[in-house]
Amino acid sequence: MTSSKFNTFFLGLFEYYTPKIVLIKNIKVGILNRFVQLAIISYIIGYAIIYNKGYQDFSTIESSVTSKVKGIAYTNYSESEFNDLIPNIDVYRRIWDTADYIVPPSENNAFFVITNIVITANQTQGQCPEDPEVSKCSSDRNCIPGTSIITGNGVYTGKCVTSDQNSTLKVCEIYGWCPVERDINPLKDNRALLSSTKNFTVLIKNFVDFPKFKIRRRNIPDYYDDKYLKHCNYHPVDDPLCPIFVLKDIVPGNYDEIAVKGAAMAIIIDWQCDFDYSESKCYPKYQFRRLDENSPISPGLNFRYAHYYGNSERTLYKAYGIKFIVMTQGRGGKFSIVPLLLNIGSGLGLLAVATILCDIVVLYIVKKKYLYKSVKYQSVAEGTENNNLQSIKKAGAE
Repeated sequence: MTSSKFNTFFLGLFEYYTPKIVLIKNIKVGILNRFVQLAIISYIIGYAIIYNKGYQDFSTIESSVTSKVKGIAYTNYSESEFNDLIPNIDVYRRIWDTADYIVPPSENNAFFVITNIVITANQTQGQCPEDPEVSKCSSDRNCIPGTSIITGNGVYTGKCVTSDQNSTLKVCEIYGWCPVERDINPLKDNRALLSSTKNFTVLIKNFVDFPKFKIRRRNIPDYYDDKYLKHCNYHPVDDPLCPIFVLKDIVPGNYDEIAVKGAAMAIIIDWQCDFDYSESKCYPKYQFRRLDENSPISPGLNFRYAHYYGNSERTLYKAYGIKFIVMTQGRGGKFSIVPLLLNIGSGLGLLAVATILCDIVVLYIVKKKYLYKSVKYQSVAEGTENNNLQSIKKAGAE
């Protein structure tokens, strides 16, 4: 038995398989075959080559972005418009230009516009009551000298004193920058101090390089001049190529509501260029969307900075605002014979699917499957006569 198995295995190593062409005259199978072939050819030509531009070679982009915001705000609100808890409303009544509300002055592919601000003026280093929202106490034992808390404004002196914000409360006294910040919105009705920034404009300059094709483009059309740029504003339909944007037009949602706590916005510059046509027709399209979530827990975007007057006096600012992040994406395409041949070759290889599918139908589904199977598979042994025709006749008779 072992010797017989070995002989079978050994002889099997020297068998040779060759394809056999069998013409099957079956209308249903023929229709299926042509339908699958047509679908594959349509996919190759329609999607892989035309729609997906399989005849082009592509280059990614290298990009640089600069921005310039313009606008003046005058926060000369009446006394009745300010929150009653604001200790000094005069620090809010002033002119704001780009040097005041663009902080920091320059960022890589981004800019921050202050839309609301809390100002604590004339802080000096000394001793004062802590914020009642941070550290309440009932006696000096609650205020251990030399200790502090992460959310606090200074180091405990060891005394429990009356709050300077609410005389009915006791708080720990601290050594730090005094008076401590009162985190209260300056205006009533939850309005942003610098809501007028919605009418400010930003000029965005974007330079892109397609290194594979050695082509450089910018987002400002060559036929624009300085006079035109002074008067144009971006509009998705009327003026989609103007690089000057009004802030309220590129902020999805209600600008006045977003300005109170701030947000993060994306300005997406999308370059999709076809260099089979003129390079002068290569310009980007713009998209705008909000990046952060409008969550009730820790909403918006804010940070603190200070202006110092010597070593022991400063004005503290808590700035809320909208951070605009400029994202550049895209590619450029140009005709190349190599990707075209690769797509045609890989597509033609898919035509084998039609043969495989039809073989499955012929050999396992149709009524005369045994006849077709006997015709398709034929075994010929050396030195013997082929008896396969007898089996074909027998299968056909069945």
